[in-house]
Amino acid sequence: MDVFKQLRRRFNIAKQIDHRNLSRVTNTKLVLQELFNQPETSRADIARNLGLNKATVSSIYNDLDDQGFIEEVRVGHSTNNGGRRPKLVRLNRNYGFVASFNIGTNHLSSMFNFVTGELIRYNKEPIAKFDILSIMQMIKQELTQMQRANETMHGLLAIGFSIHGIVDNNQIIDSPFLQLQGIDLQQYFEHEFNVPVVLENEANLSATFEHDFYVNNRVKNLISISIHRGIGMGVIANGHLYRGYRGMAGEIGRALTTDGDNHRVKVESLCSEDVILQQVQKLVGKEKFEQQRLADLYQQNADVQVIFDRAARLLAEVTYNAEVCFGPQEIFFNAALLEAVPAFYANLKQELAALPSEAPIKMVYGSRLTSLYGCASLSIHHVLDMVGYHLKFKLPKEIQLSD
Repeated sequence: MDVFKQLRRRFNIAKQIDHRNLSRVTNTKLVLQELFNQPETSRADIARNLGLNKATVSSIYNDLDDQGFIEEVRVGHSTNNGGRRPKLVRLNRNYGFVASFNIGTNHLSSMFNFVTGELIRYNKEPIAKFDILSIMQMIKQELTQMQRANETMHGLLAIGFSIHGIVDNNQIIDSPFLQLQGIDLQQYFEHEFNVPVVLENEANLSATFEHDFYVNNRVKNLISISIHRGIGMGVIANGHLYRGYRGMAGEIGRALTTDGDNHRVKVESLCSEDVILQQVQKLVGKEKFEQQRLADLYQQNADVQVIFDRAARLLAEVTYNAEVCFGPQEIFFNAALLEAVPAFYANLKQELAALPSEAPIKMVYGSRLTSLYGCASLSIHHVLDMVGYHLKFKLPKEIQLSD
């Protein structure tokens, strides 16, 4: 045989092998997606939904079953033609778990979720000494304690961090209060626990939660506004998280406006949660007050109402500006302050209604959990190698949304 024909034949065989391997990988992800997204399914249902032949699905199914991804739910009913009753299955939540952490100004929040996204445990601990080494030690203790109590097949699969600040490629570019002292959180925890570690901006993760746990791909364009110490925004564009150059998209709290003296200032310096609380506390006295009292203060004290009303007007303006820039189908608000003072949210809605705003808005109750659930989703996508695939997560009972 001519040497060039031999080379061509070998090249064609290699191409066929690569094509088969690629098809196998793609089909495996599609089968895994079906297992994840269906409350229960069968081999026949998977083959029918994906348009694959039964032999291909059976081969992939057996591989996934051997790896521990499949849990049998029950035996289904046979068809009208009789035949074997199908096994109804779903993704095995006990395959393993992921851990997520939110480092706040005063507290460390931790969440552990099965690989299906279902909650195992949530914890919130005060940070006694706010330095990165002490916080890392708290995180290690949480992880070690969870590993000791683990009853899943593969234990800890990934670690995620919800960061108040700008994050790019798993690196913290800027944070208003977290000083890392040169420590690389991803590198450190990957070395300590030998699992993937992901970092993402807190508002981006809240947007991820609202997309993956609530709208479930029904809404492909949304913005999620988080009001805490600062004001951040997560953007879902065409079904995917939009981060912008170096992760800088969504920093609406840094947008400029003018204060009462006509000075240019950042929006969040006038209407963030911290600023509003400081203004109210200065007005009513230096003693600490519980946030539960805010709703009463709003109703009883006209000066407190002025503070909230001014903040509502500013937040409505910055929300409207974000709406006309990104064109979302829906807008979500994540803020404990809005939850604590329902009249504040009602006023914000009224201010938005006075503007030519078209996107419906929703309030998240249980917003302290949204970025952690979003972080769990991000970690699970990485663990399953399903980045870019839509996985349907069940909305947790601890979180509710309303107009």
